Amino acid sequence: MLKNNRGFTLIELVMVIVILGILAAIAVPRFVDLSTDARGAVLDASIGALKSAAIIQFAQRRGVASTLVSIRAQTDLDAAVTITGPCTGGTATHSGGGPTRLWSIQSIYCSP
Repeated sequence: MLKNNRGFTLIELVMVIVILGILAAIAVPRFVDLSTDARGAVLDASIGALKSAAIIQFAQRRGVASTLVSIRAQTDLDAAVTITGPCTGGTATHSGGGPTRLWSIQSIYCSP
């Protein structure tokens, strides 16, 4: 008479758990690294928006420099990004941690 075995053996279940553990050990550090890269990309995008707004305002005002407040009013910066420094440069930081970026705008676009 043939036995009708149903279910998995203990060895099969242990092997699946070991494989999942190995995959998790590899995937978690990569995910953490991706979040740091994403925060850096947000900072780079925000700084790019700030610089573009300065150039656009300078062109619209026919060569008259703007203040950092008016330049920032023209941008849609991520809420997690903090821009500090004088009008021509400073630092950008992400409230979620990660990298800090230095930014600068040419002094012709910014009034002192």
